[in-house]
Amino acid sequence: MVGQLLNVNNRQKVLHMARKMDKYEDIIENRRNDLINWNWSTRTLRTQVAVKIYPRPAPESHKLAVLHAPKIRELVDEISSKRNIKKEIIAKEVVEILEEIGYKKSLKVIRYLSYALTKIFLNISSGIFVNYQGISKIKSQMGNRPVIFVPSHRSYADFIIFSYVFFYYDIEIPAIAAGMDFHSMMGMGEMLRNTGAFFMRRTYNDDSLYWSIFKEYVYQLVCKGDLPIEFFIEGTRSRSNKSVTPKYGLINMILKAYFLSEVPDILFVPVSINYDRLLEENLFAFELLGIPKPKETTSAFFKSLSIIKQNYGNIFFHFGDPISTRDILEDKINRTKYSKGPTHIHEINEEEKRVIPILAYEIVRKQQSSTVISYFNLIALILNNHITRDQNTTSLHELCSEVRILRNVLRLWGAPIFERDIEETVLETLMVHKGLVTTDENQTIGLITNKITTGKLNADKLKAHALSENTISYSVPFITLQIYANPVLHYLVDGALVVIILRSVGEMAIDDLFKHFCFLRAIFSYEFVLLESWYKMQFESSLNNLLGQNIIICKNGQYNIYENKYFEEVLISSIQPFILSHYVITEMLLKTAAQVDEKTIFTNAQKLLEEAINEKKMFIHPYCMSLDSFGNCLGSLGKMKVIEKKQINGKNVFNINQQSIAKVKRDLEIYIPSFHVIKSFDIFLHIKSKL
Repeated sequence: MVGQLLNVNNRQKVLHMARKMDKYEDIIENRRNDLINWNWSTRTLRTQVAVKIYPRPAPESHKLAVLHAPKIRELVDEISSKRNIKKEIIAKEVVEILEEIGYKKSLKVIRYLSYALTKIFLNISSGIFVNYQGISKIKSQMGNRPVIFVPSHRSYADFIIFSYVFFYYDIEIPAIAAGMDFHSMMGMGEMLRNTGAFFMRRTYNDDSLYWSIFKEYVYQLVCKGDLPIEFFIEGTRSRSNKSVTPKYGLINMILKAYFLSEVPDILFVPVSINYDRLLEENLFAFELLGIPKPKETTSAFFKSLSIIKQNYGNIFFHFGDPISTRDILEDKINRTKYSKGPTHIHEINEEEKRVIPILAYEIVRKQQSSTVISYFNLIALILNNHITRDQNTTSLHELCSEVRILRNVLRLWGAPIFERDIEETVLETLMVHKGLVTTDENQTIGLITNKITTGKLNADKLKAHALSENTISYSVPFITLQIYANPVLHYLVDGALVVIILRSVGEMAIDDLFKHFCFLRAIFSYEFVLLESWYKMQFESSLNNLLGQNIIICKNGQYNIYENKYFEEVLISSIQPFILSHYVITEMLLKTAAQVDEKTIFTNAQKLLEEAINEKKMFIHPYCMSLDSFGNCLGSLGKMKVIEKKQINGKNVFNINQQSIAKVKRDLEIYIPSFHVIKSFDIFLHIKSKL
C-alpha cells in the first residue's frame, strides 16, 4: 500500500513538473515567421520601470547627484587638504571618474542592437526559452521599490541576451554592472554604455576617491533611480558551469539604501541561465587547466563572430520568485539607529554585514534550484559515468534509455527538465555538440578526444604546472564534458554524499550519518555552494529522495545501501573527480612547508596528476586537475581554519596547520572505499603510491 501511494505521489510530481515545463516560451519563434523584424524592433515601447518617478531621472542626473553628495564634497575637501591641491583639481578628477563609471541610454542604439541580435540569434540558436509566468509576476510587482535582477553568470553572452529578453517583454533595460574588461574595447565599451552598462574596476587598491565615488553612484541608482539594476553576484563567469560562492561587494552597496531606510524594501530577482552549448566551452576548459583567458579586444570580438555560422542549441532563462529584503532581514537588524544625524555619515556596520550572506546565499540557492536541465546535461552525466567505468562508447538506444531514467528521477528530485521527444531531441543535441561527441553509422556514441591543439604556451603566464600539449589535447574534451554535467550536480550532490558514506562506512543511525554528511559538506562548501545552516534541510531531502528510489533502505532506525545499483554508480561517479582533486590537495599540503604559495600548491598537484594520467594504467578523469576545484578546496580548508590565507608581495600564501590537515586527510580517506563500486578505488591507491 505504501509503495502504491508512493507511486501515485511520484506520478503527481511528474505531471506537476511536466505542466511546469510547458510554461516556457521561445521568444525568437515569432521572429522566424516575421519577415519584417525591423518593425518589431521599432515598435512603440511602453516599458515597465522599477520605480515610478516623475519626471524620470536622466542618466546624467545620477552623476550630478554624486558630484554634489555631501559625502563626496567632504572627501574632496579632505584630499585637497592632505595633498595640498586645489579643490577644483580634485573635483575634475571626480568628474572624470564619473564619466568612466556612468551609464547612458540611447533608444536608437537599443533598437539597432535588437534588430542585429535577432538576426544573430536566429542563426546560432534553436530557441531562447523563458518562463513567461515568472517574468509576468515580476512585472506585476514593479513600480514602487528598487528591483535588482541577479542572473547566474555562465557566459559573456548573458547580459546581452538578458537585455534582449527585457526588450522583448517591455521592461526597461537595467542599469548593468559591467567589468572594465569591456570598457577598454574600442567601440564596444561605448555601445554597452549606451544600453545601460555602468563600469566598475576589478580592483580599487588604495584609491579611496574612486571607491567612494563608485559606492555613492550605486547608492544613487538605488535611492533615486527608476531603472532596475542587474549584477552578477558570483562576480565573474563560472568556468565550471555551476554556482560560485557569492561575492558581497555590490550587494553591500545596494543594501545600504535599505539599511539606512532610504527605501522601504528592495526586491532581488534570482535568474538562472543555462545553455545547450556554451560559446566559451573550450576557453573554459583551458582556463580550468591554468591557461589564462585571452585579453578582450575589439579585434578579438570581430574574429569571434565566426560563431554565427555554428548552432548552439537552446538557451534557457528562468526568472525565480522575487526575494523581499524586508522579509528576509527585517527581524535580524535594527534600522532605527540611523534616524539620528545626517544620512551620509552612516556606513553599514558589522551586524548588518553578518546578515548579508543569508540573502546572498538565498539568491544563489534559488538560481541553482531553478536551473533548467537540458538533455545534453543528462547525456554528459551519462557519458561521464560510462567513461569512469572504462566504457568509452554507448549505443543510441542505451543512451536514450538512460536519459529517460535520469529525467524521471531528477523531475521527482525537483529539477526543471526541458522536455521534448527523447530520441529526436537526443539526436538534435548530439548534432549541436558534434565537435565534442561523435555518432557513427552504427549509432555508437562516444567522446571525441585528442582533437585540440594549443601550440606553444608561455610557461610564465600559466597559473600552475606547464602541462604538455599532449596532456592538454587529451584532457580538454573530458573537462568540457564535465562542464556540461556540472549543472545537474546541484540536484545529486547531497544524495551522492550519503551514498558514499554508507558504501564506505556501512549501516548507521541517522545522527551518525548526519555527522559524516556535515564533514563532507564542509569540505565541499565552495565546490557545491550551500550555507551551513541549510545542511540539515538538504540532508533530510536527500534521504527522502534516496529512499524513494530504493537506493538506500532504513530498517530499525539503521540506514544502509539497498538495491538500485545503476543510480548508485551514477551518484558516486558524478563527484569522483571532485573528491580526487580535494584528496590530492590535502596530501600536497601535508607534504609541504608550513607556509606555501598558491601557485606552488597548484603546480605540484597538477604535475602529480599529469604523471598519473599519462601512465595510462587506469582512467583518471582529467577534471581532477581543475584549478577551480583546487581553489575551492583551499577556500573550504580556510573556512574550516585548517589553513590561513595571506597576501605577500601580491601572491596568495597559506600558513598550514599540519596537525589539522593530517586529520582532514585521514577523515577524507574514510570515503575512498566507496569507489570500489565504479572500479576506481585503485585510482586513489595509485595516487597515494606516487605521493
